[in-house]
Amino acid sequence: MLSTPRLDPDAGFALHVTPVERVLRRSALLGVGEFRCAVDHPQFSGGGPQTCPYVVFPRSSVRLIHEHWRPEVSTPNVVSLYNTGDRYERRAVSAQGDHCDWIALAPELLRDIAAPYVGEHELVADRLFARPLVPIAPAVYAAQHALFAALNEDASLPLLVIESQVVSLVQAVLESARVANGPAPQRVSPTLARRQIEIVEQAKAILARRFDAAVSLAELAREVHCSPGYLCRSFKRLTGTTLHAFQQQLRLRASLHELAAARGDVAAVAMQFGFATHSHFSDVFRRQFGVTPTQFLRRCPDRLRAGIGRA
Repeated sequence: MLSTPRLDPDAGFALHVTPVERVLRRSALLGVGEFRCAVDHPQFSGGGPQTCPYVVFPRSSVRLIHEHWRPEVSTPNVVSLYNTGDRYERRAVSAQGDHCDWIALAPELLRDIAAPYVGEHELVADRLFARPLVPIAPAVYAAQHALFAALNEDASLPLLVIESQVVSLVQAVLESARVANGPAPQRVSPTLARRQIEIVEQAKAILARRFDAAVSLAELAREVHCSPGYLCRSFKRLTGTTLHAFQQQLRLRASLHELAAARGDVAAVAMQFGFATHSHFSDVFRRQFGVTPTQFLRRCPDRLRAGIGRA
């Protein structure tokens, strides 16, 4: 059952906190926390209306049905964005449930940050996020992961460090959203567009469940009932990336969470996520995140801003 929104006199804005969430830090301008919801939990079915804007970084994959958008598979390759008042439904993609990290923002702070990125209409209407899911660069994802890891490890982390890094993260997300909201794709018939969306969302769900497995193009095309060529064209058109790149990003982002658990055993993590060798994994990791796996484990919060800047 959802809790009643509560306003901390020192916090500045109302924030839902439910039994499946943990707040890591709270201030008058923002809150950061973790959401861990099993598929069989009553809260899994959905939520809202949101009492404040949220920027959510998924750690697992689910299907989200926003009231103002078509159903779409949310994966760690995107951020999920919520305006104040938004409602949504959630459907399972796998048995993992919904694991994500969230940033809650005071509405006036988001308006201030968003002013250079959105139009006057969005500012007046107070709907600063035009679409609920936006692709996010590897460096931004890594910076968010490092910030939340630091918050879990060090409760005394200075508030100014946290707030500064959160603002930088939100700026990077808004820049990604501006790119994603760019020129409209080539028009196709409504029937064809619906079919392409259905195929691409099915493919995303399959890859989200089996991102660490060897999946062939022929196998994937059979499962979504289309030709391999049509699947490749449709996936690239609607997502802006290839099937292989999409799967590889899921593998790399999952590896961030496993490196610490593996106590620095990079070879074991490489094998777990389907990379042929330790060196291949390290090379791909470095190209995407700007550091090697070993260097990433040694990164401190002070260096997050540089990582965001490279996004």
